[in-house]
Amino acid sequence: MAKIEREIQHSLGLDGAKTAANTLLEKLQSSYGSVLGDISWNDDKTAADIKGKGFTGKFCVTDTCLKINIELGLLASAFKGKIEQEIDAQAKNFK
Repeated sequence: MAKIEREIQHSLGLDGAKTAANTLLEKLQSSYGSVLGDISWNDDKTAADIKGKGFTGKFCVTDTCLKINIELGLLASAFKGKIEQEIDAQAKNFK
């Protein structure tokens, strides 16, 4: 299994980071909807579980960072580089 792990430091505060994380997940779902199927946020929108075809992960938002941990199965591993590029490109919204 391929893994994607990122810890993105920010100065947006908790509410700004939650908005930016939601935007990031929406863009990933739009771009990779065939792989990324389900996003489940907790009640206060500080953590999301993501699932799809051969794809699981967790996004955690705090007042100082966004932590991303994704495990890609065999099929989804082909998209690893593109998904990393998209996450890294969107990370600038957390600065």
